[in-house]
Amino acid sequence: MFSDHTMVSVNLKGTGVRPEVNITPDDGLLQFGNVLVGETNEKTFTIKNVSSFPVNFNLLSQVCGVENKAKKLPFVLIPSQGTIKAHEEYEVKIIFQPDNVNNQFFDVLLIDIPNQVNAKSVYLRGQSYTRQMFVRDYVPFEWRPLDELRRRYEEPLSLFSNF
Repeated sequence: MFSDHTMVSVNLKGTGVRPEVNITPDDGLLQFGNVLVGETNEKTFTIKNVSSFPVNFNLLSQVCGVENKAKKLPFVLIPSQGTIKAHEEYEVKIIFQPDNVNNQFFDVLLIDIPNQVNAKSVYLRGQSYTRQMFVRDYVPFEWRPLDELRRRYEEPLSLFSNF
């Protein structure tokens, strides 16, 4: 017979698991190229859940370049959040829709997954012009620190507006 003060000890042992995903393209760069003002370009990227359980994701903008003048987002995310089943892939569509001339349209998206150790980001980049023919200098892509990207972007050719 047990008394009211009997204590039982149990040792528990387990292994914790954390969610993990991979993205395609591997480098995380979606280059939309040169788009005419008022036109659109679509790209997709894939998030693959390599965990043995479902994960929820949310795409969060960490820093972005110039904005559209009509307050319509230059990059539309379809969807911007969701759930990915274990060992499944999920395709996200991005629509680039610039409404003004600029070559500094970009957004750095964090793929936010609760408890994820190795967070992944996607870099969206696009330029917009009013004509199909133009000349511009080539600037190779390189990932830059987010603090450097947070500076305010000026309108193109604003230095020449006094001439």
